[in-house]
This record gives sequence, structure tokens and C-alpha cells, in this order.
Amino acid sequence: MSPSLCSFIVAVLVAPAVLRAQSGQFIVLLGRDTLAIEKYTRTADRLQGEQVVRSPRTVHRIYTVSFGPGGVTQRFELVTHNVSGAPGPLETRATMAFAGESVVTTVPRGDSTFTIRAKVGPGALPYLGQAFGLVEEVARRARAAGGDRYTTAMLALGDTDPLPVTVTRRGTDSLTFMLGGIGPLRARVDERGTLLGVSGIGGTAQIIVERVGGNLDFDALGKSFASRSLGTLSPPDSVRANVAGAALSVRYSRPSARGRVIFGNVVPWNQVWRTGANEATVFETSGDLLIGGTTVPAGKYTLWTIPARDAWKLIINRNTGQWGTDYNAQYDLARLDMRVEALPLAVERFTIAIDSEGSGRGVLKLEWERTRASIPFSRK
Repeated sequence: MSPSLCSFIVAVLVAPAVLRAQSGQFIVLLGRDTLAIEKYTRTADRLQGEQVVRSPRTVHRIYTVSFGPGGVTQRFELVTHNVSGAPGPLETRATMAFAGESVVTTVPRGDSTFTIRAKVGPGALPYLGQAFGLVEEVARRARAAGGDRYTTAMLALGDTDPLPVTVTRRGTDSLTFMLGGIGPLRARVDERGTLLGVSGIGGTAQIIVERVGGNLDFDALGKSFASRSLGTLSPPDSVRANVAGAALSVRYSRPSARGRVIFGNVVPWNQVWRTGANEATVFETSGDLLIGGTTVPAGKYTLWTIPARDAWKLIINRNTGQWGTDYNAQYDLARLDMRVEALPLAVERFTIAIDSEGSGRGVLKLEWERTRASIPFSRK
């Protein structure tokens, strides 16, 4: 690393905007559900936070980041308490030791511990799901660095590949974050980079983060949430059918509406949608089909859609095994028109169905909120 680059990094890390004492509280919302609560305190050499997170099971976490000379991350410690009554230890501890561009992580495994080594860039920070005290640390450093774009890295416990982090300035009081594949997160900030609010609606996170004043009663809320875990937010599911001897299947994840406006909001109009959540939705057929009049040979594909107010497109893509944000149009087999109709009753959880209509014919249906998009197919 060049001396000039080292000097720049140190200047950013030790900037007064980063070192001033700061504390705050956040509520993380997923639609009508509270996903997490957090409070934190940042001093010159330490960031300490406390969380209650409700998915997949409710846990109470205490995290501590220690900073050395120049504000460089030295150590991260996470203590997790099992407060939901689920099977497993009542308390676990994990640590990350940062030294230069190396990180040594120690995580629990059964009755012992497991050590993982990883490489990260200079100025890297730990990553912890729903921990917006850590995201604010990135925002403060981005503000201190100045300019319209700031990049760094964050490393999650147990991972060997750091998340590339990009912060883009969108105005005097707003920043946009991309944390690896998480985002975009649009944040309102003050001149020091203090997070005033965050929205992930229309992106991959779909959360709203509110900064709250007063005294968040962690004890009372933690007890209230302990027996009310949210489970897996978008559980995996599958549907199978047999049409004229062809075995068909779809494997997908099922997000819930949770009181939100879905189409045109959570799922933006006129953009490629993963058609579910998490991994890309997989479609398999053991026989050749005609879908919307287009030949689809026997094989495995991923399904994507482009929702619009009055018309949808179904995309059948040859690429498989990827995350649901990794769409690549060069592998498209076909883009097909779907029929769109309004449903009389709202569908809370996204649903894919394959209905056989006899004589080697069927219909693929997608339903969520008050919308059904469908396309006919037949055995070739």
C-alpha cells in the first residue's frame, strides 16, 4: 500500500466526525412487523450496541467494536442470548480480531469453537444483520471522507469473503448504501453522518429503519418479543404437477405482504423481479413444453417476471443456481406475455401454483396481494 493511501485512510478514520460521542436507538420494521430494536453508544475507541432480533427466532445480542489508534478496527465481540426458548445454548460468544488486512474469527461450534481466517481491505468493519449502529459508522466515515462516493468492506461472522460496501451521496442530507447484495438502502443523515432514517423499500432488504428518541424499554420489549419470533421471513416452498407425463416443479421462497402495498412499491413496476425471495426461483420440466406458444425444452430454468400495471412478462432463463438478484439477460430463453387479473380477496403470502387442465394442458399462476398473473402451457 502506498504511503499516500495510508495517510488518506488514517485521515478518514480519525476525523472528528467519527470520534465524537454519539448514542441512539433504532426500530427496524418489515411492513407492520417489528423485525428488530437496537440501541448503541459510540465513543472515541468503542462502539457498543444491544439488539433484540425476531427472525428466525428471537435473540438478544450485545456487540462491541474496539478501535485502535487512527480509528482502525481491532476487535469485534458478539454475545448472543437465546431468549425464545428454542433448542440450543442459552448464550454464545464469537469474536473477530482485525490486524492489518487480516481477520481471525472465532465462532462457536457445538461444545467447542471454530477459527476462520479472512482477508479484508484497510478500514474494514464487522457486519451484523439489522445492526444499524454499524451502518451509521460507515455513514460517518463516508461523511468524513467527503466526495460523492465512498467504498469500504464489512465482514460477517463466519464468512471469508467481505461484503463490498459502496456509499453514494444523493444530496446534502441523503446517502445510498449497497452492502454487497443488500440494498439499495436510502438513508437520511445529518452533517456528521448520523442516521435519521433508512428505507430499503423496492430493493432487496424491504425494511424501514426509524431512529427513535426517548428511552426504548429494551427489557419490556425483549420479553414481549421472546415468545413471538417471526420465523423465516420468506420460507422456501415447492409445487409439483404432472401434465401428460411431464413432471413439473417450481422451487421458490414466499415473502409475506405484512400490510404493505406490494406491486408498484415493494415490487417496483417495469423492473425485473426475482419472483419470490432469496435464491432465484427454479422451474424444472422432464418433458418439452409449449409455454405461451414458445417451445421450452425439458430441463432446468429460473423464472423471473417484469410486473407492470396492466401487463406482465414472464422470463424463462437458462442460468440456474444463483441468488435472486443475479439476473443475467444473456441467458434468457424467452420473454412471454402473461394474463393479469384482480383477485377478490388478498393473498398474504406469495404463491405459485401449477394447475392441470387435462388433455396435456395447464396454467402457471402467480398470486400475491390482489393480483394474479398467469400463462397457459401445454405438453409438446
